[in-house]
Amino acid sequence: MAEDVKFFADGDIGDGVEDAAFQNGSVQGELPDFQFGVVGYGIAGGLVGCGGPAMTRLLGPYSTFAGVQGTARDFTGVAGTSVNHVGVYGQVEDIVIRVDSLHAGVLGTALTQPGVVGVSDNMPGVEGDSFLGNGVAGASDTQDGVFGMSGPAGPQAPKTSNIAGVVGSSDRQHGVIGTSNASVGVIGFSNTIGVLGYTTTPGALAGQFIGDVSITGNLTVGGSFNLKGCAVPFPDGTYRTLYCMESPEVWFEDFGAAKLKRGRVIVKLDEDFAKVIKRGDYKVFLTPEGDCRGLYVRRKSAANFEVREFMGGTSSVAFSYRIVGRRKDVRGHERFAKFDMPVPPPAPRARRPAPTRAAFIADLERRARARATSAMRKSDREVAAMPPAILNPPRRRAPVVAAMPPAILNPRRRRAPAR
Repeated sequence: MAEDVKFFADGDIGDGVEDAAFQNGSVQGELPDFQFGVVGYGIAGGLVGCGGPAMTRLLGPYSTFAGVQGTARDFTGVAGTSVNHVGVYGQVEDIVIRVDSLHAGVLGTALTQPGVVGVSDNMPGVEGDSFLGNGVAGASDTQDGVFGMSGPAGPQAPKTSNIAGVVGSSDRQHGVIGTSNASVGVIGFSNTIGVLGYTTTPGALAGQFIGDVSITGNLTVGGSFNLKGCAVPFPDGTYRTLYCMESPEVWFEDFGAAKLKRGRVIVKLDEDFAKVIKRGDYKVFLTPEGDCRGLYVRRKSAANFEVREFMGGTSSVAFSYRIVGRRKDVRGHERFAKFDMPVPPPAPRARRPAPTRAAFIADLERRARARATSAMRKSDREVAAMPPAILNPPRRRAPVVAAMPPAILNPRRRRAPAR
């Protein structure tokens, strides 16, 4: 075996400017006759590169010893680019999920560890930005698509699987916040329950709205007492609760006042009120506001009703009235109709065979192929047809990394050529 020697190579391409310290003689537009451009083995690292002014590597638990180490002060430390494949590929553990047809700037894969981890002290650990696509997309076949946590995790929701497309959890902060300046802050849609608010703490609120509320559809209140109340401000600064009256049928009501003239008067229905009730079947309740023989409704029509005094009386007493009419827009209403109170759905039972690793990989590949360009698909075929490049270095006992001194690169200082 040849003795290990140090060497430095200068790649003068002939124009007096040293563009590359080392070149393997490839011809532009053609692949070289080598499987690897550079192969390097070392105790502290396989390949070390420094861009820009000479500097010592930024040492750390992940950068002191690495297969490829790139460092720079003002430039990118390590850059990987690809036109039709993967720019940078990162893998941890030996046997990992293999998914073909994926194309990404950065692809990370693992077996029992996260595929990609981002850590920051004061900024987002991982940030995704997109002009026309999703900023961040998360998908899982059996667990949460996206899981976000602020501080310690909050409580789990009872009577459900606690698995969702998006889960937000916190022990001290809000679980999920949705805001918008021009559209809907939070949208919930489902064929069962669109939005579910749940609490088991006495006195806590399952839902709260600060502002006007619009409901398209029926509103049903359930619970121990089924109370529907209104908090009314009192002069002492407190709020007091007033409750709605209930009825087995659907009514609208209106109130008014009138006065007899020589014992009789015709009262017109409010035009707008008359438009929303069944005018052939409404009720009128009279209350005289003075001494008289009594009042009664002599006749009712779609536009008015006539009020007279009992026994042919001719007083001019004032009175108030209450009109109750059935809603015109409600048809087929049933008195005391039975209602099945919806409850939170239980933990879902599998309606299909349990997901398999093969099915998960096949779905990833299907989605990747669907968004791949023709050039990417052509590149995949060419790469798949190439023979595997196998590198078998001489076996050597690996050093104990924790006990090794830090590997520091101090390159020769060399005056940069004049451009």
